Amino acid sequence: MTHMENLQPNLDEQARQDARYNAALTSINRAKMERERQGYIVMSAAMNYGEGALGDGRFGKVSHAAKLFMIAFTCALPVVFVWAYLL
Repeated sequence: MTHMENLQPNLDEQARQDARYNAALTSINRAKMERERQGYIVMSAAMNYGEGALGDGRFGKVSHAAKLFMIAFTCALPVVFVWAYLL
């Protein structure tokens, strides 16, 4: 047996380990890219909502009315509780 024939199982094992290592790194990088993509999606949705809510269109008017309703409800809620539970 030559010296290269003795090394062949070691070379095959090293090639297998290298392939697994590269596959694992690819999987990790893919997961990182997916997480980054999800972050961009969230930021895009938040920015688009903000632009739409502050605009003069129908969504902007509905959003403004909802804000006014919530402010009025928050101011009226303590009065309702006083009437309901203390009087």
